[in-house]
Amino acid sequence: MDFDQILSLIKHGEQRTIEYKKTIAEIEKLGKSLCGMLNVKGGYGFIGISDSKKIVGAEVTDSTRKKLTEFCNSFDPYPPIEIHYVEMPDTNRFIIVFSCKATKGTAPYTFRGRPYLKTESGVRPMPSEKYQHLLLEYVGLSKAWESMNANGYLVDDLDTAEILKTMKAGLAKGSIPQEEYSENIHEILTQFDLAQDNKLNNAAMVLFAKKMPADYSQCFIRMGRFVDDTMDVTLDSKQMRGNAFQILSAAEDFVRRHIPISAHFDPNQFERVEKTALPLVAVREAIINAIIHRDYSKPSGDIALMIFNDALEIHNVGHLYGGLTVDQLSVRHPSRRRNERISQVFYGRGLIERWGGGTRRILKLCLDENLPEPSFLEETDGFLVRFPFKEPIGAALHESPALPHGLKEREVEILKVLGESAQSLSIREIAQRLQNPPADRTLQDNFMHLKTLGLITLEGIKRNAKWRVADKK
Repeated sequence: MDFDQILSLIKHGEQRTIEYKKTIAEIEKLGKSLCGMLNVKGGYGFIGISDSKKIVGAEVTDSTRKKLTEFCNSFDPYPPIEIHYVEMPDTNRFIIVFSCKATKGTAPYTFRGRPYLKTESGVRPMPSEKYQHLLLEYVGLSKAWESMNANGYLVDDLDTAEILKTMKAGLAKGSIPQEEYSENIHEILTQFDLAQDNKLNNAAMVLFAKKMPADYSQCFIRMGRFVDDTMDVTLDSKQMRGNAFQILSAAEDFVRRHIPISAHFDPNQFERVEKTALPLVAVREAIINAIIHRDYSKPSGDIALMIFNDALEIHNVGHLYGGLTVDQLSVRHPSRRRNERISQVFYGRGLIERWGGGTRRILKLCLDENLPEPSFLEETDGFLVRFPFKEPIGAALHESPALPHGLKEREVEILKVLGESAQSLSIREIAQRLQNPPADRTLQDNFMHLKTLGLITLEGIKRNAKWRVADKK
């Protein structure tokens, strides 16, 4: 490295991959920054440059070189840091350059026994949970979990109908070639590397368990509809333990129940055009990503689907895998799969592409609909996808107006369900949202009573009949 290269590197000031110190007395601070860079993307550290980018240089003696060589021993594991001594023109002073590269497949780095992260805003200690997670990835537990034996469970514990459905869907979509198609369950499990010598692995249970055992607590989803992110007021909630496809189906149903649909007539066609507040394909892609990229080696925690008035969020246990960063998600990036077997089955079923790119498809689908851009965020215990709504989908909770005397508790609940919906609903749709739906006859009586009082109105007839809150006069 020469002097001109240094000038080029520092012209934009300090950032995530650049750090400079004025004197060698600040070597300890620089060590923390270099450690943070090694744990992210790598970068450069300089001694002999002030915070204002003024190049002052430093004296370099044999003692200095020895001290800096010993300085590298303060990292664990030993770091790939190159030290360059670049002479300043027309002086006997040097700029000391530390060049470090982040390498994949290594344990997280520590400096003086502590791990650090380097961000745009500076250097900070790495959260202990993230450090432990990186250590687990290094020793392979995170990746190896799905291939471990599912001790005590047999093929009879799997949903064979779901397995055959996967093969048929893959054949229809072209992701499973005709010559690989089979309806023999043992052959299918072997083909997808879900069993060996008739012994199932954990991936087989995650994907196809008929009834998910309690000791697979990872296979769990919580879903909630809230007024705001304080979660003080819950409008609807559901949770379930199940296999991957049961979780996907439950999440899709919950989203469809709570995402408003607007409708208009296109002048170029006779049929009504319906449009959801979010592209359901994009939300589905995010749910699938949460399922296939979850860190199943962590039994605590679950997938969380949260719908607020201003956004929909999907939280997943497990950070980005294989050195992938949040910044890379919006551009073409390599596919990093923690759960190869689970991902392969989803690909075989035609639900994902082999080469990844799910996050870019999510961004494009929202962009095409002229919607706010979704955001991706790594948190202490996992990964979050946030879909902001263009407009709030529900009003804040207000005190209910006085109701006529004689209303039953269930009738008040029916009014609340209809009031929170952006569209008319059938009796069946309303019943699904009630806490304890009664027999059909009882529910019919409730509706007729509300209609008689002029509180709700019926639209359509027979199978097309739907209810809505009556307009105020």
